Amino acid sequence: MNHSIFLKTMTLAATLSMSAATLYAAECPAGFPSKPINFVVGFGAGGGTDAIARGVATAIEDQQGWTVVVDNKPGAGGGVTATLVKQQDPDGYTIGVVGSDTVSILPYTSAAVTYRWNDFDYIASGMQINFGMVTLADSSFSTLEEFVEYAREKGRATISVGGVNQEVLVKQLSDHFDVNFIAVPGNGAADALQSALGGHVDATTQGTRHVQQVLSGNMKQIATLIDKRVDLSPETKTLTESGMDASASILGYTIFMMPKDGDPAIQTCLAAAFDAAINSESYTALMANFNNKPANLGPDGVASLVERSSSNYEKIFGDK
Repeated sequence: MNHSIFLKTMTLAATLSMSAATLYAAECPAGFPSKPINFVVGFGAGGGTDAIARGVATAIEDQQGWTVVVDNKPGAGGGVTATLVKQQDPDGYTIGVVGSDTVSILPYTSAAVTYRWNDFDYIASGMQINFGMVTLADSSFSTLEEFVEYAREKGRATISVGGVNQEVLVKQLSDHFDVNFIAVPGNGAADALQSALGGHVDATTQGTRHVQQVLSGNMKQIATLIDKRVDLSPETKTLTESGMDASASILGYTIFMMPKDGDPAIQTCLAAAFDAAINSESYTALMANFNNKPANLGPDGVASLVERSSSNYEKIFGDK
């Protein structure tokens, strides 16, 4: 390439990059951030929550020029991460990335959990999770009703799960249909998916990682676990359509949160940076890979969601 053209090309690229950074620059307190921001992800690398965290981190780095480090701390359905985040300084440098169930369900189902939903400030949500139950394409059952009959004939059926909300759902399914469904906890969604792909369990509940498996024909969706049918498998009924109470549907979101009582100016700064990232072209493209769309409820919307959900599950399970 001609040296002069090369220099002009590089100058143009740098100018466009600076323009993008200026366009999406969040209004932040002077000097913030002065060091990398740490995303603590409640599930293992390779899972849906991890992909969302990394997608948002990349968009923030591109738009804001910040450095974001993604650190996976799987365990207890996100409880390990939530406990860790609660213990940190609320300085804006530690952000927890979990499912909304981590703060709205887990406190009422695990005696080991010492936090509550209002121990955190909420920044954003990345998407609503289109949970589905899937099985291998060559399984003998293709609907939830057929799976129930399969479990009844065999005496039991196993379902790998990647989070506590899905464990709760498996119990609700078992109770409702009066069959022995056994939840098999995995170390995140990716691990739960591998258990099903390897034939170690009969089915798995997934939020995102199953999409490519269904599209490629390796798996099929036998139940839709939210309150509306999804484009991935439009013929598959919701739980409500299969006769369960609508409250059994999982209406989960991937959320970003920080320790309680941080500087309001930093919270406003982070909320703006996250909103720009979640609505970016790169993140929207990532969501398309999951047959999904970005869904940022904002700080107040996320807080309202987890408060309502927490109240509901406290009524179901009681406080420990």
